[in-house]
Amino acid sequence: MAKNFESLKSALYDEISNVKTIEQMPKDFIEDFFKLIEKVNFMLIEDNENFYGYFLLQMSREIKYDITSPTAVNFKLSRYVIYFNPYIFLNLTIEQMKSTIKHEIYHILSFHLNRAKNLKRKYSSLSINMAMDIVVNQHIDYLPPYAITIDSINFKYSLKLQPYMTMEYYASAIQEALNLLEEEDESAEDDSKNKHIEKEF
Repeated sequence: MAKNFESLKSALYDEISNVKTIEQMPKDFIEDFFKLIEKVNFMLIEDNENFYGYFLLQMSREIKYDITSPTAVNFKLSRYVIYFNPYIFLNLTIEQMKSTIKHEIYHILSFHLNRAKNLKRKYSSLSINMAMDIVVNQHIDYLPPYAITIDSINFKYSLKLQPYMTMEYYASAIQEALNLLEEEDESAEDDSKNKHIEKEF
């Protein structure tokens, strides 16, 4: 099965690499792409954590070319929808493909969509999204190299976030760091303006 999977993945990648606009996408591309997703779904069912495979069976699936991650999730018409960006998803390994699907399902299981709505009055979308990903990615292996992790955020913002805390804890700490950076940028901008002011005597 692995050989057939890699052949299909390679063919889809070659196909999409030669397309300059979405309007030029071959008619059978979407059908063939979801055949690949079915194979990933079957692999998840065969895994020790086959819960994710059976959960994926219950979800609607759509292609969304404008998302900036391999997958995304939303609640629509009384069921959860998982979105795929083929341009990004097809660059993943088999294990990373399974992990990114687990990632989205973990968001659902953690009620992140509802909890994020409650936090939007206090924190920016950036801090909330990073907080949710930190929580989820601590439980997932085979992450792509650009995945948001507690270590990457600690390094980027000079924080000391503790592992296995709530998304609310992470959102608060990240927002404080973002606010501090914004204040520093504004201060630097003011200093720059002052240097160019001609003093009158």
